[in-house]
Amino acid sequence: MMTNNWQITYKDMPTGSKSYGQEALLTLGNGYLGWRGAPLMSRYNADHYPGLYVAGVFNQTTTNVNGHDVVNEDIVNFPNPQLLKVKVDNVSISVPYHQRLATLDLKTGELIEELVYPVASGHLFVKTTKVVDPDNYHRFALKVELRLDFSARVQVDMLIDGDVKNQNVVRYRDFNSQEFSVEHVADQVLQGQTLQSKIKFAIGARTVSEDGDFTTSATLDTVDDQLTLDLAANQTLQFSRVMAISTSYEDQNFLKTVQDALTHTFEEIDQNSRQHWQEFWIDGDVVLDSDDPDIQKVIRLNIFQLHQAASKNNQDLDASIGSRGLTGEGYRGHIFWDELFVIPYLAKTNPVAAKAILKYRIKRLPAARKNAQAQMEHGAMYPWQSASLGDEQAQFIHLNPISNQWYPDNSRLQRHVSLAVVYDLWSYTHITGDYSLMTHGGLEVLLLTSKFWLEKLEYDGQNYHLSGVMGPDEYHEAYPDTKQGGLSDNAYTNLMLVWSLMWLLDLQEDSPVYFQQICQKVGFSTDLLEKAAEVTHRLKVFTNQEGIIEQYNHYFELKDLNLTEYAKKYGDIHRIDRILTSENKSANNYQVDKQADTLMMIYNFGPQVMANVLKKLGVSVSDDWLTKNRDYYLARTVHGSTMSRPVYASIDANCGDSEAAWKKLQIAIRSDYDDIQGGTTAEGIHIGVMGSTLTVMMRDLAGVKLIGSELTVDPKLPKTWHKLSFSQKYRGNSYHFTFEHNTVTVSAEHSCLINIKGKEFKLESKQAVTY
Repeated sequence: MMTNNWQITYKDMPTGSKSYGQEALLTLGNGYLGWRGAPLMSRYNADHYPGLYVAGVFNQTTTNVNGHDVVNEDIVNFPNPQLLKVKVDNVSISVPYHQRLATLDLKTGELIEELVYPVASGHLFVKTTKVVDPDNYHRFALKVELRLDFSARVQVDMLIDGDVKNQNVVRYRDFNSQEFSVEHVADQVLQGQTLQSKIKFAIGARTVSEDGDFTTSATLDTVDDQLTLDLAANQTLQFSRVMAISTSYEDQNFLKTVQDALTHTFEEIDQNSRQHWQEFWIDGDVVLDSDDPDIQKVIRLNIFQLHQAASKNNQDLDASIGSRGLTGEGYRGHIFWDELFVIPYLAKTNPVAAKAILKYRIKRLPAARKNAQAQMEHGAMYPWQSASLGDEQAQFIHLNPISNQWYPDNSRLQRHVSLAVVYDLWSYTHITGDYSLMTHGGLEVLLLTSKFWLEKLEYDGQNYHLSGVMGPDEYHEAYPDTKQGGLSDNAYTNLMLVWSLMWLLDLQEDSPVYFQQICQKVGFSTDLLEKAAEVTHRLKVFTNQEGIIEQYNHYFELKDLNLTEYAKKYGDIHRIDRILTSENKSANNYQVDKQADTLMMIYNFGPQVMANVLKKLGVSVSDDWLTKNRDYYLARTVHGSTMSRPVYASIDANCGDSEAAWKKLQIAIRSDYDDIQGGTTAEGIHIGVMGSTLTVMMRDLAGVKLIGSELTVDPKLPKTWHKLSFSQKYRGNSYHFTFEHNTVTVSAEHSCLINIKGKEFKLESKQAVTY
C-alpha cells in the first residue's frame, strides 16, 4: 500500500478477506447509496465482492436451523450494474489480473483503478474511473479506457447483473440470502422487488462511446449493453456508463427518477463530485502535522467515509447509520448504539445530517413502545439492533467461528442503547442550540424511556437496583453458571440513567407548561417525576475499599485471567470470549472485558459530570479516582471492540496523559486501514471508531468543548503534534482553530466570547485571535 496525504493507493493483488477489506475502504457513497470498490470484471467469489446498498432498505429472510426458523433482516445488496465482460478474438477474459494500481482520490471523490490482464497474444489494459453524484444522490457513473498491446477483435459487455445475493459475510452464507426478485427488464432498466419488505426498485444504466454504438438486450435477470469492434495495437477504446438506482422506500416515482438520471453524462457527475469535495474539504479537513508520517491520510480517509455515510441527503431519507455504513453486510447493516460515537462529531460539522439521523429514532418511538410491551415492560425500549421498523433484530444464538458451534446470544440485553438515544438528543441540542427535535418528539422519547427505567427498578428499602441488563462490555452477559442472561447494577447503565433523569428534571424546570402537556400526552405521572428525583439519589453503584467502581454487582468476585499467558499461547486475544468458549470456559467467569464499560461515561461527558453523579449517589470520590479506575480496568481489557481504544484515549487525556492517549488513538485511527481485527473490515468499515477518534482529537486533546453555554479551549496536545487545525460549528457560529508552537489561534464567523486557556476573549467577526 502506498499513499500520499490525499490518496489511498493499492498496488498489491490481495486475496480473501484482505481484498474484501480494501473494497470496503474504496467504497464510494453519498448518504443514500454505497458502492463497494470491487473491480468491474468481478462477480462474487472468494476474492471480490461487488456491492450496492441503499440507506434504509432492508429485507427479512427465514432459514431453518436445527428445527427452528431463524429470521434475519438484512440490508439489501442490489443487482450489480457495473459488471464488465470482455472477449478478445471471441475468447472470454476469465484469468485474474496480474498488475494493479487502485487510487481513491479523497480530494475529488474519484476511484481510479488500472488493471492488466494476461491474454494469449499479449495484455489487456483496463482503466476505470468511478464517481458518485453527492447531490443528485440516485446517480453514479464510471468511465472505462480499454486497450490491447496487439490487434484484435474485441467484444465489450456492460451488464446489470440481477443474479445477486447477500454473500459478503462468510458466517451468514449458510442462511437464506436471496433478498429480491427481478420483476421486469427492458429499456436499459431492471426492476425488482424485495421479497418480504415488498420495496420496489429500479436500476438503470446507459453506456455510450464515441468509438461505436452500444446495443442493448435483456434476459430474465440481466440488461446487457454490448459493443464489438476491431482494435489496433495500443488503440484505446473509451466508453462511459451512467447508472442510477431508486426505490419505493424513498421515492414513489422511482422508475421515472432512474429514467431521468440516465439522460445525464459521466462528465456532469464527475464535475459534481469534484466540486462537492472541493467545497467540503474547506471546512471538513482536519490537518495534523505530527511525527507519524502516515496518520494524516488515514484521518482524511475516515472523514471521507463518515461524510459518505451521513450527508445532507439524509434529511430526505428515513434512515440512520449502520455500524458499517453502506460499505458491507457486517451485522446485517443494522443500527446499534454507534450513533453515540458519530452524532457529537456530526453536530459540530454537519448538523443537518445529525438531525436527520436522530429523526430516525424519534419516528421509531412507537416501535420502542411495542418492544417494551413485548418484554412486559412499561414506556419505551429501543432495540439493541434496529433495521427498518425499529423492532429488535438481535438474534438469540450466534456462531463461534473457532469452535463452529452455536451459543446463546444475550446481547439484546444491552438496554443502555435507549440511554444512547437520549444522549444523542442531548448532544445535538447542546451543541447546536436547536431544540426543535425536543419539541417534535424528542421529549416524548426522553419521558417514555425514563418511564421504562423507573418502572423496571427495584427498591430494597434503601436503594434502587436495576437487573436483567448488560453494559457495553459484551463479554459479560450473565452470572457464572446461570442460564438466564442479564446482570445487576451495571455501573455505566446506572450512572447514565441518573444523568438522563437529571436532564429530564432540568427540562421540567426550564419549560414547565410544555413539559406538563407532554407528560399528560404520554402518561408520565407526577408520581413518576417524584420517583425520578428520588432515584437520582438512591440508585446503587458499588465500589470497593480502594475506590474502584464495580462494573456490576459481584464483578469483583470473578476470577482473574492471565492475559499475558493467553497472548503467548494464542497471539491475538481480542476475541478472548471465543477462545475461552473453545476451551469449555466462559468469559462470564473472569474479570476480562471486551471494551471500556465502567468508565464509558468519561467519554460521553468528561470526569466532572461522572464525579458529580457519583457524589449525588453518595459515592465518595478521591482525587485520584479516575487514574485508579483507569488502571484497574485497562489491565483487564482486550479491546475486542474498535471503540474501546478511543474511549480509553479520552480517559487518558482527562488523566493528563496525552502521550498514552495518542498511542491508543494511532491504533484506533488505523482500525480499518490496517484491519486490526484480522479480517472484519471485509464486512464493512467501522463507523463508530472513525467518529470517536476525531472527537477525542478535537474535544479531549485540542480541548475544544462547550461547557454550559461557554465555548472553551484548553489544549493538551501530545509532544509529537506540531500543528493541528480544524473547523467546527457551535450554536449557529462557525469557528476555525489552529494549534501551533504552544499557541492557539481562533476565528469565528460571527462575533462572540470564547475562553482560551482560562482567559476570556472577544472575537470579532472573521478576525483571528492568537493566545
